[in-house]
Amino acid sequence: MTAAAPASGDKPVFPRQRWWWLGLCLLLMLAGWLYLRGYDVSLPYFAQIDEPHHLLAAQHEIDTGTARPVGHEAYPPGMRTLHYLLLKHIKPAEAHFSVVMPAARLLTIAAWLLLALVIALLGAVTALPLTGLMAAAIWIVNPWVVERAHWALPDAYLALFTLLSLWLALVGCQQRRPSFSTAAVYSIMLAIVFKYTALVVAPIALLMPLAARWRSPMSKTFAWQQSFWNCLRFAIFLFWLLLIFPMLEASSIPHFPVTENRLTVPQLDIVYEQSLQPLLETFQPLSGWLGIAALGLLLLLRYRGAVHWLAIFSIAVALCVWLLVISMLPLDRSPAGDPLRQLFTAGALLALVFALAFTGLYHAGRELLTRLAARRIPPDVAATVAALAVALAVALALAISLYPAYLEADGTARFYALPDRRNDLRHYMDTSVEPGSYISHAHAAKIFNRSWGAYTGLHDFPRYPWEALLNDKPIETWRALGITYAIMPHKLTLQYADIYYPEATVTLKTYPVAADFLDTGMVVLRLYPMQYLADAQLGPIHLVGYDLNTRQAAPGDALTLRHYWQAESPTLTAHHVYNHLLNAAGEIVTQTDYVPLWDARRPSTSWDDPAEILLGREFTLALPPDLPPGKYRLVSGFFDPDTWQRLTNAAGADHILLSEITMTGARDA
Repeated sequence: MTAAAPASGDKPVFPRQRWWWLGLCLLLMLAGWLYLRGYDVSLPYFAQIDEPHHLLAAQHEIDTGTARPVGHEAYPPGMRTLHYLLLKHIKPAEAHFSVVMPAARLLTIAAWLLLALVIALLGAVTALPLTGLMAAAIWIVNPWVVERAHWALPDAYLALFTLLSLWLALVGCQQRRPSFSTAAVYSIMLAIVFKYTALVVAPIALLMPLAARWRSPMSKTFAWQQSFWNCLRFAIFLFWLLLIFPMLEASSIPHFPVTENRLTVPQLDIVYEQSLQPLLETFQPLSGWLGIAALGLLLLLRYRGAVHWLAIFSIAVALCVWLLVISMLPLDRSPAGDPLRQLFTAGALLALVFALAFTGLYHAGRELLTRLAARRIPPDVAATVAALAVALAVALALAISLYPAYLEADGTARFYALPDRRNDLRHYMDTSVEPGSYISHAHAAKIFNRSWGAYTGLHDFPRYPWEALLNDKPIETWRALGITYAIMPHKLTLQYADIYYPEATVTLKTYPVAADFLDTGMVVLRLYPMQYLADAQLGPIHLVGYDLNTRQAAPGDALTLRHYWQAESPTLTAHHVYNHLLNAAGEIVTQTDYVPLWDARRPSTSWDDPAEILLGREFTLALPPDLPPGKYRLVSGFFDPDTWQRLTNAAGADHILLSEITMTGARDA
C-alpha cells in the first residue's frame, strides 16, 4: 500500500555524537530522579480522583463487558485498555483492583521519560543536537511536569505519541522514508485513543509528505502517494472511532461553544489569558525572558540554512492550533479545576521553542567569537574553538536560568514522597471506632470509598453526599441526618475552635498540620459528647469520661456503658476491660468483659497517641430478674486475659468506680 520512495537523505536519523547521547542519558537520569520519587504517592488511598475513573472503567469492562456503568464507554480507550491489561494479567484473583495502580504509575512515568527523549530527538532534527538537549532539559525540570508525572493519567501518553508523530513525519519527509511517515500516522492514532484532542494535530502528520515535493521534482510522486495512503489509513481509523467505537455516544465530551450554530473562534486575548499565559507561567523564570527569546528566534532568520524550517513551521502550527482549540473548550477554569492538564502537549512544544531561541543566540555568539578568534588563530581552529566555547556558555547560561525551576521541581518531588496520613486515618477509623456516617471537607472526601478511594477496611463509613463543614448546619440537624463523625481541616479547628461545638462533640483523633506529611491535617470529631466526665487512672490509661444509660434500674433491665480512654503509653500486653456490678458486700451480681474498643485489631498495645481519646465499645450488663433493691456499685478495670493480672493505680487500686446504681423493686409485669 506504500509507494516506493527515493533514496534516503544523507543526514542520520539519530544524532551520532557520543557527547549527545551522554548528555541525554544524564538528563534522563535527572528526570528519573524527579519523576520516580513518590511514584506511590498517597497509595493505597487514591488522592487523584481521575485515577480510579479509568481503573473502574477497566474493571467494569472485565466484569460486564462494558464501561457504561461508570459513563466511560465512549471515552478514549487508551487508559482503559492499559488498566484492562494490568487487571487481567497482573492483579491476583482475590486482590482489590487498586493493587495495579503502582504498575500503572510506573508505566506512565516511563511515558514521561520517553517524552523527554522524543523532545530531544525532535529538537535535534529541527536545528542542532544541542537544541534537543536544551529542550529536554527545559521540559524535565518544569515543576508543573514533575507534579503531574506521579499520576496514572493519559496526559503523558497524549504528549508522547503526538510529538513522536511529528518527529517520525519530519524524519520521513526529510529523508523520504515511507516507513517513518506511515509510523507517524499510527503514532497520532495512538495519541487520539488516549485523548481526542490530538485530532487537531493529525493533519500535520498526515500531510507532511507533501512537503517533500518542494525539495525535489523527483519527490512529487512519492509525496502524493504517501499522503494518499496516510489519509486512507486515518480515514479507516476515524471510521472505527466515530462509528464502530461509540465516541459520539459520550454524554460528557466537551462541545465547542456556538453562536448562531457556528463555531466560535476565541479572540487572541482570550487565547493568551486562558491558555498561553498560564502555560508560560509554568516555565518560570524562562518566561520572564520573552524579549531575549524573541531575539533568539529572530536571529534564526540569519542562520536559516542551519535549521529545518519545515520542522519549525510544524512545531509553531501545532502549538498555535493546540492553544486555540484548548481556549475554545469549556474547561473548568476555577481554582478547583485543572485546565492546565490539557496543555502538556503544548508545553512540550513550547520547550522546543525556548530551545530554538537559545539556538539562535548560540549561532550569533559562535559567529561573533569565530570572527574575533580568526584574527589570532587559523580560521578552522577558530571555528572549532568558538563552537565549543559558545556551546558551553549557552549550556551554562541555560543551567543557571533553570536552577530555580530545578529547586522547585525537586521540592515538588520530595513533597510527593511524603507519607499520607489519610491512610493512617482509614486504618484508625476501621479498627478503633464503630461504623457510622460522617461529613468531611474536600481533602477527606473519598477516604472510605471502596472504589474511588480504594478503601479495603472491614467496616463501612458512609459519607454525607456533599462536602461540608460541621458548622454548616446545627449539630442537632447533623444528628437527625444520622451523621456520627466529622473529619474536619485541622487549620480551621485551630482558628475557629468555637464553630465545632466543643461542648457538644468529642475530639477523638487529631492529625496536626506537619511539614513531613503529604496531607494538610485533619481532626476526627464524634458528634455526641461524653455523658459523664471522669478523671481516673489505671496503669498508663486514663478514664476521661463515660456514657451510662441510667443510674436507676429495675431487675431484668440492662445497663449500657461506654468508656472514653486516653493512654500515656501503650501497655506491654493486650488488655481487656472488665465491667462489674457489685452489691453492698462487694460480690459480683453481673459482669461483661471484652476488648476495650470496637475492634480487636486495635489492642491496648497500640495506644501510642497520648492526645487521642479512645472511643470504647458499648458494653451491656444484663441485670438478673431477682436482684434485690438497694445500692450497687458499677466498676471497671483492665486485665491481661492470659495472666489475669490487673492494671492498678498509684494507690494500688485495680478498678475505677464509675457510678452508684440504685436498684428499685421489680417492675410490674
